[in-house]
Amino acid sequence: MEKKDTKSWLQRLKDESWEAELLVSAIAIFGSFKLFDLISWSTNLFIDFLSPSQYYIGYFIVLFGLIAISILASMFVIHFFLRAYWVGLVGLNSVFPDYSIEDSAYSKIYTEKILSILPKLKDSIQKVDELCSVIFSVAFTFLLMYGYMALFSSLYLFVYNLLSDYVNHYILLIPAIFIFTSSIFQALVGLYANLKRNREKEKLQTFNFKIVKFVSMLSFGPLYKSILQVSMVFGSNFKKKKALVYLIFLFIVSGGIVTSVQIAKTNIFYLVISGENNFFDVHKTYSNYYKDANVNNTFLLAPEIQSDKIESNVLEVFIPIYTYESKIRNKVCGEFVKDHEKSKKEQKNDYANYLSTCYKKYNIVLLDGEKVNVDFIRYDNHVRTNQFGLLCFINIKNLSEGVHEIKIEKKNKKESFLEWTIPFYNLK
Repeated sequence: MEKKDTKSWLQRLKDESWEAELLVSAIAIFGSFKLFDLISWSTNLFIDFLSPSQYYIGYFIVLFGLIAISILASMFVIHFFLRAYWVGLVGLNSVFPDYSIEDSAYSKIYTEKILSILPKLKDSIQKVDELCSVIFSVAFTFLLMYGYMALFSSLYLFVYNLLSDYVNHYILLIPAIFIFTSSIFQALVGLYANLKRNREKEKLQTFNFKIVKFVSMLSFGPLYKSILQVSMVFGSNFKKKKALVYLIFLFIVSGGIVTSVQIAKTNIFYLVISGENNFFDVHKTYSNYYKDANVNNTFLLAPEIQSDKIESNVLEVFIPIYTYESKIRNKVCGEFVKDHEKSKKEQKNDYANYLSTCYKKYNIVLLDGEKVNVDFIRYDNHVRTNQFGLLCFINIKNLSEGVHEIKIEKKNKKESFLEWTIPFYNLK
């Protein structure tokens, strides 16, 4: 009796869950599109904190994140429309239980031929309902998988940078190499074990089970059982529901389209291109350089002057300072050493003087090819982007009318690691 009641309760829950699904789906669509802001924020965070030599790692993290969120958003949009279609079919079925030949507005022969190629209404209702129910489990499992892996990768990256000054780089890379090689090994074992001739070999299948469990624990942490549960439900019922393969293919294609649209709204490409020091071509002019044309930009990738047409006698230049530059400062200027015999206030003043001198040493400003001796103002928060940077003012009162260019270089001991050439028209 208890089992019957449980079954009845589960069936009732299943029958009534579509209302909750529609509500959750609408909220999920809104929330998943808001997650694109998280990708933009993460990208800017990597640009600010990571050394340019590690930008490729950050690039793959945020790129896969963007793809994951794009597929997730596509899933919820498709689910919403499928469930809405299902509601329409159910409503239609309540009025017209099935097709009718006698009451058809068309001829009997035509109606019979059309109906021969159409599925039964109840079959369509059941299939659409199954697809809708499956989408939710796939979507949230997908979110759990990527969310955990992205968080783990990001934490590992920041811990690596935190300890890199004290621990050998090769030692810090051991966990990443171990996880990567374990995943490759598991994939190879899985492929070999799933060959038709090997499916009845007990020792091989047991070994495959153990390696999958171990790698899943490494990759997904405490979430591994939940993720394996959903994947096994799909895998073990693959032959029954092959239509799901086409649905997943649709998710991937639609996710790819969304990714191609959203990636242009982020700074992701900077992570993969700037390592070669050519994101901003010195022979081209960009709106990023000018404050009056850059009003919608929320993160500065380049210095900024007030306009491409200067009508005043003073040129205002803002140079962003990125967090990763602290290591470069230590190489260029040496590490700051506190004098413990001085008061905290005096130590703070000494550090401020050290920074001012160092900023001037590796941030070089040239006007028409000639170095300009500028005094920097440490600007704690840019009025639009809230970034820390250096503000300087250059007297151009005696500069002739016409096109001129200002060049900003960030130099380490050997060469420029960042440089920009900004043209402007001086109007007298």
